[in-house]
Amino acid sequence: IKSSRLHSPHRPNLLLLLPAYHYPKMSLSSSFELLSFQRKVKDALQTVERTLELERKPQLAADVDHTYGAKYGLVNLTSNAAIIAYVNCFEKLGLDAAVLKSIDKTKPATLRFDSSTACKFLQEVKVDVPMERSYEEKEETTGSDASKKTTKTRVMKAVNHVKEFHWEVEVNWSISVYSGTSVEEKKVIKSRTYETTLITQSKEGLGSTNLPPMELSLSWLLQQIDMVELTSQFKVDTEDGDTKTPRRNNAVQKALDFAAQLRQWCQGIEGSFFGHLQQHLLRKHNPIYRNPHTFTIGHLLGVNEQYSIFNPILPLMEESGPSDGDDVGNGVESKSIIELQYSNDSNDEHKTLLNSKDISKLLNEHVRTLEGAFSGIEESWPSESSGGILSSSEAVLSLLGNHLRELSAQYTETMSYIESMMENQLIAAIGKRLTPNDLDKFVKFHNARLLCPMPQPFSHDIRRPGHYPVGLLSIESRDGENECIHSHSREVVATSSLKISLSAATVLELTGHQYLHGFMNHRFGTSHKRHQLV
Repeated sequence: IKSSRLHSPHRPNLLLLLPAYHYPKMSLSSSFELLSFQRKVKDALQTVERTLELERKPQLAADVDHTYGAKYGLVNLTSNAAIIAYVNCFEKLGLDAAVLKSIDKTKPATLRFDSSTACKFLQEVKVDVPMERSYEEKEETTGSDASKKTTKTRVMKAVNHVKEFHWEVEVNWSISVYSGTSVEEKKVIKSRTYETTLITQSKEGLGSTNLPPMELSLSWLLQQIDMVELTSQFKVDTEDGDTKTPRRNNAVQKALDFAAQLRQWCQGIEGSFFGHLQQHLLRKHNPIYRNPHTFTIGHLLGVNEQYSIFNPILPLMEESGPSDGDDVGNGVESKSIIELQYSNDSNDEHKTLLNSKDISKLLNEHVRTLEGAFSGIEESWPSESSGGILSSSEAVLSLLGNHLRELSAQYTETMSYIESMMENQLIAAIGKRLTPNDLDKFVKFHNARLLCPMPQPFSHDIRRPGHYPVGLLSIESRDGENECIHSHSREVVATSSLKISLSAATVLELTGHQYLHGFMNHRFGTSHKRHQLV
């Protein structure tokens, strides 16, 4: 990296390259709300205590003394619980054990949601709608006998003649799975096709629509399942060089990527399919005489709030831990098609973790509350064969979509909680939160002791030979402190001068000593200082 001292041997003009050394990022995502997450977990602890044995008191991991290795065990437990919870929901959508085993594992697997609507005009009908106004006419008749009189009263009511336009609407949606790019060979695991009649007040066509398919890659999820034993086998590779912390490693990052894709898939079904039903069909259905018991999109999207479904993704530990022998052979009959892989690891670092028997009980509670919600939907919503646009099938689809989003969000928050817990423990041990400024001070202090010669501030005077300085040239930070960098420099042999052509007859020749400067820029992850030439 060369600098030419222009106009004199003392004025450097430099082109500087700043390499960077990366340190692990210390700050957590600002979107994680710790207090809100703690409240959700503590609310779920009541269900956990009812599910486990008496005198068991699991707590949030931060409230229990544990080792660093236990954090990795906690990540593995909660990740496997999330995988099994996902599969519990997918099973209700038709992705059962037989379908899982039939998927070609040598190709990427995709879960696909398709939907379409077709409308056809049927007839125009005139409907008489009585108005509130009415008119009365009285007529008196006198007979031959003067004492005999007859009074007749005639009431006339106004009637409004309204035209209704009847349409035949066919709605079709399906959930399928396929391998590779063989969309034509997809296996439909859940679907509904029905016809109904919509009534509008205008003859404007409703139109037919094929909505864009919603696809979710299942490749990562299937890789975490042992298809022979039907067990979940997620585990962080602590020997991998890219594993920095229990949260910051390739295994967890892929799990978080799948959780984000799952949320996007569920949101796409809600926004595209349910939004289309509301915008183009239900909102235009406007008969004169409405059925007061008709379900709306509002009822459909709010079905998740009517039922309390247990979320088994919880970062829990115990002070004493489960007693010895509690985890032998698990001993709990699983209600899920995927079980938690049994581990005979007797490492003392994992004594504070819940064992596989406890996690199986929590997952069974998850299945039980799911089935209870489905039973409630079947009792309160129209059956699938009712012919209405909204039935129990759409209600189940909405319920599972909302719950899958909650599961993925809970898993993401759990991983952030574990990282936040470790960060808080480090801050408590060090006594302060480290920033890039602290790293700069640390590096400058130790460089001054370890390097010879020690780095010098990059600040040089600008002057002509034999004259006083007329300025100062430095590279400073742009964070408000205006500290100049520290660098090494040495003079290099100038083999030629720099010539700049000002015009056809004028050439500016720049001569002077040339120097090589070296500087290393340190940073935490993506947090780094920015510098400027002053």
